[in-house]
Amino acid sequence: MTALSISDIITAMKTLKTTPIAKLRHGKTVCVQGWVDTIRDQKSIMFIILRDRESKVQVTILKNKMPGNAAQLEGILTESTLKIVGKVVDNPHVKLGGIEIHPISIEVTSNAKVLPIDEKSGLDLQLDYRWLDLRDEKKLGYFKIQTEVLAAMREWFVKNKYIEIMTPKLISHGSEGGAEVFEVKYYGQKAYLTQSPQLYKQMAIASGFERVFEIGGCYRAEKSYTSRHATEFFALDVEMGMIDNSHCVMDAEEAMLKHVLAHVKKKCADLLEKLEINLEVPTIKFPRISLLDAYKLLEDERGYIVPKATKGDLDPEAERLLCEISREKWGSDFIFITDFPSSARAFYIKRHDNDKKITHGFDLLYKGVELTSGGMREHNPEKLRVNMIEKGINPDDMQFYVDFFEYGCVPHGGYALGIARLVSRMLDLPNIKETTFLFRGPDRLNP
Repeated sequence: MTALSISDIITAMKTLKTTPIAKLRHGKTVCVQGWVDTIRDQKSIMFIILRDRESKVQVTILKNKMPGNAAQLEGILTESTLKIVGKVVDNPHVKLGGIEIHPISIEVTSNAKVLPIDEKSGLDLQLDYRWLDLRDEKKLGYFKIQTEVLAAMREWFVKNKYIEIMTPKLISHGSEGGAEVFEVKYYGQKAYLTQSPQLYKQMAIASGFERVFEIGGCYRAEKSYTSRHATEFFALDVEMGMIDNSHCVMDAEEAMLKHVLAHVKKKCADLLEKLEINLEVPTIKFPRISLLDAYKLLEDERGYIVPKATKGDLDPEAERLLCEISREKWGSDFIFITDFPSSARAFYIKRHDNDKKITHGFDLLYKGVELTSGGMREHNPEKLRVNMIEKGINPDDMQFYVDFFEYGCVPHGGYALGIARLVSRMLDLPNIKETTFLFRGPDRLNP
């Protein structure tokens, strides 16, 4: 144990600014804080591994040199927190960077009880104690990667002259005309949590913004218990004006996603390696096929026929198989499915001029899961009213929305993309609960 001078001790006690463990350097007297990761308590010596967000360090305590501190730490459990002032010294036998801390003073800042979960606990129990669950180094990594995903998205949209908007989440009507809305009290009148910013991002186009994006919360009152659905989720919503067709929207989304994956691949290289994730950045154009061609491809390549109840759309098995086929035939984890029927699309999706039963709507599939839904919008107010009536929606209830297009509006389109769904697919995780900070579903409202 290296001897410390009186001046070292006085300096250390006065300079209590915490140093991140990853920035510790030999010979420095420092203050560190963190969680007790592991403890090895032997007869004459105690080793504590202290952990912060980025790294770990070994703290070595000779009991005969620091009997007071050793007694203070007797019986301490992992996940307790400590504040330690000490000197960083070299020790080639220590695997954690070849350094260790010889403490001057140790303060127990909190005592932990026995943890109610471990790595073998089921997902639901882990979610009950999510703040403990997220102390897992791998799970922390998911959210570091998500941060870079969001940064890359904003970088791309700003570079391409999109305007970021923040639309209201309390509204007086259903965003998409359906019944899957949460009703809330609002000063004596009914209000709803928005299903999506769809109507308002179209309003932004009618306002002359031309290109907009938003990253925000959406709420769906549907009792779905799948690995890809939530009642509250965060999505990227995009709308762009002055387009010629839905392929303009698909081109823009494809360019954005390629930028995001390349950014994450570069910025998170070490983290991806730790997580054992080989994140592929696409270099080829995403395949695009119509829904009818997708049905034929499924039957020809896999002998799979989409269930009758799902006709007009794709079921999860069809999505999985189409991505499998796309990977084999075109070397792409992504595939656009286009030309969905009007029966399976919202009233605001534009229909083909030569066949009103087919829309300019599309889905983007990624690694077996629908990642986005989008398309070109109908901006003719009379056609919108007809579409609403066909969908069982009273146009009078949506007049505020129709008004957006009564005073001139350019052709436009857009898409929506679930953030947790994208990150879970990037990391090959089976459930969006893993990449949602606090999941909300039909049977989960806590913590």
